[in-house]
This record gives sequence, structure tokens and C-alpha cells, in this order.
Amino acid sequence: MKFFKSTILIATLACFTFSCSSNDDSSSDSKDDDLAQEQNETENRVIPTSELESGIRIDGSTSKPGTPPSPNGKLDFQINTEKQEAFQEAGLDIKFSTLDNIQGVYILFQDSDGNKLDSYLDVPLSALEGKTASKKHKKVLQQNKTFTENEYTIDVDFDNILPGTFCYEICLYDENNNISAIEEICIEVEAWGGNSDIVGEWIFDRYDGEGSDENDDTDIDCENGDTIIVSYVGEEDETWVLVLNADGSYYETYKGSEEYLNYEATQANCSAVYDESNYDDKYSGKWAYNEDKQTLTIIDFKYENLLDSSDNETYENGSVYFDGTNTKARVISGELVITDSYSEGDDSYSDTYIFKRN
Repeated sequence: MKFFKSTILIATLACFTFSCSSNDDSSSDSKDDDLAQEQNETENRVIPTSELESGIRIDGSTSKPGTPPSPNGKLDFQINTEKQEAFQEAGLDIKFSTLDNIQGVYILFQDSDGNKLDSYLDVPLSALEGKTASKKHKKVLQQNKTFTENEYTIDVDFDNILPGTFCYEICLYDENNNISAIEEICIEVEAWGGNSDIVGEWIFDRYDGEGSDENDDTDIDCENGDTIIVSYVGEEDETWVLVLNADGSYYETYKGSEEYLNYEATQANCSAVYDESNYDDKYSGKWAYNEDKQTLTIIDFKYENLLDSSDNETYENGSVYFDGTNTKARVISGELVITDSYSEGDDSYSDTYIFKRN
């Protein structure tokens, strides 16, 4: 009888616990859904000109009163006029190309209702970047696009710009005071977060890539006169955890060990000799999801070497990890699937990273 009563009690407690857990999970999911909806709704705000005036900066530029000189159309340039994305704290990159020899750019910011600022920015050639360079992340190596000498990037930084929309007018000028036609582009400053489906703690499971099948083998001329073919990298053992929080914050950790070729010892032994290196790295920052394009942007603001704090770094204006222009993210059959696309010359590639819930 005692066994029977205990069994009933255990079963009752188990059912009660399961019921509470299910309700808690449902309640948590509902809260995450509501928060994601609230985050996305903030992006519909018209950012006032007062916020733009105090919150936008371009290093190396000069503010001038009024509006830019009238264009004469003798210069030409190409820029994507579709609505662009920008991010709190990180800002945006304005990218354009031209075959003309320019001396700079004029930019006039305005709200999305057409109300212009009382001054514009003169961005000289010295403040333009000829190409972009992304920080090398531990696992995902952001591919640098191939730029020609006539392609430029303007790094626009934000100070306390909140989610919402605004626009800007842009034109180019040269040393002879020729001025291109004006292009108007509108911006959506993304809220952090924005998709409850991808919220959670994810552990990397597998990889599917078509652009990173590089051969890491090398020929080694041994001291005894023989030649052997060995791999630069030996055995690897790594755990990669990605955590996307509902409030738009994120962190990920890489912990493990890897072996690198000891060139001199391999030459002497005429067989592959590897040195083992342990690591425990953490990146943290913010993430944003574009619900219309189903794209994910992750921006790092901090790197920590958990084995050696002297290597720690902070990125005041953020460092793009996953670029929402090229990165799709969705949950398929309970797995988080992140597909990162990029180009090398005329060739296009995509890498897919698949995570399971931890």
C-alpha cells in the first residue's frame, strides 16, 4: 500500500510539475512574442530633426549652414536607393561608386516627412573609405567585398539615435565645383531584437558551406631529403554556443583546443608534428532582425579572452559580425539555420550554420 501511495504521489507531482513547466514556457513565449512586436513597432517612428542634428556624426566632415550648392549634373555615381538599414550605437555605412575623380560628398539629413536640417555635411575625399574591412571572427570569417579604386564608403556613426526612420540627400563634387545630381535615400534604424522564434541558447551542430572548402595541405621538405604532404591544422575540439536574448542582447562562446603544424619539428621528424593550443573566447553585443527580409544582423561591442584578459577588446561603434544585407536566419524543424552569402569577384557563395537548442 505504501508503494502504491508513493507512486501516486510521484505521478501527481510529476504531472503538476510538467503542467507548471508547460504553462511557464507558454507564458514566456507569449512575453517574447509581445516584446518582439513592440520592438518592431518602434521602427515606425519618425525620428525628429532635433534627434538627427545631435545624434549623427561623420568623422572628418564639416558642418555648413543651409543646403548644398545646386547640381550641374556633370558628375555621375551609383548608389542603392532602396530603403537602407541602420543600427543603434553602430550607425550605418553609405556605399557608392563613381568613375569620376571626386573631391568629396555633400550630405543633407532630413526626417522621413521631408523636414530638412538647417545645415549639411561636407565630407572630403580624405574621410571616405576606399574599402571596408570586417573584424575576423573566430568561426565566421566575414568576406571582404572586392572594391575598385572608385568605390567608397562613408562611415556614419550614431549618438543616442533610437529606432525609427529618416532620410538623407547625397551628391558628389570635384575640384572644379562640378556637382552630381542629388539622390534621396531613406533609412530604417532597426530595433534590437525583433523575432521571438530565434530567441534562446543555441549550440552549433553542423556546417554546410560552398565557399570555404580550401585545401590547407602543404608540402614539407624533410631534413632527410624526402617530401611529405601534411595539413596545417590537426585535430580540433570545439563547443560553439550562441545566445540570442529577447531584449536584443547577444553573446557567444568558443571553447576548445586545436592543433597547429610545428614546421621545424615536422621537417626534422619527416612526419606531421602539431602543437596544441587551448582557447576560451567570448563575443558580446546586440542583434536585430528585419522581419520583412527575414535577415539577421549581429554587431559585436566586446571581445573577451577568458584565458588571458590582456587580449580583451571593446568596439565603441560596433563591429559587424553577421551582416543583415547578406545573412538570413530562421528556425526550421526546431533548428536555427543561419545562411551567410558573400561574393568573391564574379562568384557568389553561401555558408550555412545550423544550431540546436542547448
